Amino acid sequence: MDASVMTDLMFAFVALLGGWVLKRIFFLLDRLQQEDKSIRLQVSDLQSDSVSRRELQGALDRLLRSFESRMDKMEERLMSK
Repeated sequence: MDASVMTDLMFAFVALLGGWVLKRIFFLLDRLQQEDKSIRLQVSDLQSDSVSRRELQGALDRLLRSFESRMDKMEERLMSK
């Protein structure tokens, strides 16, 4: 084979490989953008469903008071026996 034909074949192979790599990169970037969009939608949905700090603190206080009153009742029962 001629040297110029070999050079042309090598350039064609490099161009083909480079084109495939670029196509793969752009495909992965598109998929990454789609996943990012779905994650942003999930986060915005989560933000609308979340509770405020004050509501959470109030619920925890009610839960602790209920637990303490039940523990007091159990302690009274045990002490009375």
